[in-house]
Amino acid sequence: MPHTQHLLSIAMHGPQRADLSRSLVTEIANRGCNILECRVHPVGDQFAATLLVGGNWSSLGRLETALPAIASELGLTAQCTRSAPRPDDTKMRPYAVEIIAPQEAGLLRDVLDFFRSHESAVVEIVAQHYDAAQTGAALASLQMVVHVPISAHPPALRESFMDLCDELHADGLLDPIKN
Repeated sequence: MPHTQHLLSIAMHGPQRADLSRSLVTEIANRGCNILECRVHPVGDQFAATLLVGGNWSSLGRLETALPAIASELGLTAQCTRSAPRPDDTKMRPYAVEIIAPQEAGLLRDVLDFFRSHESAVVEIVAQHYDAAQTGAALASLQMVVHVPISAHPPALRESFMDLCDELHADGLLDPIKN
């Protein structure tokens, strides 16, 4: 019988402090689990981590049971859910999207609405606000991974995307992700 790996999705949040990432990774490894996917980043002055952890039934159970104590010891809040592998979607093509635009309240909503109207799924978003060094203008930087239907006509999608960027007074890129 083949070895079955079970999955646990974990989200942790709390005050940032030195060495928090190493401590969290150590606690997971000490329970015999492997980190399969991980995103750790600051949100303001807070620590945020999203992890997909794999292991056998026993090690995942140990981690799930210990997670409240681990979170408390590290000064974090934690949520976890049993997970399944990400489904393959052969009817979609992955695209990388980058946009630099003036910071406005509806910017992200407008971009998400655009992709929704093109029957595309936004699967990853990184959004950051910054002030331009040269002018001090408030700008937003968006990086996304978007799954576009195979049936979509790439030049037409790219043209519509550039029209959106023009409306938003933004610079943008829409390129296929080559694996």
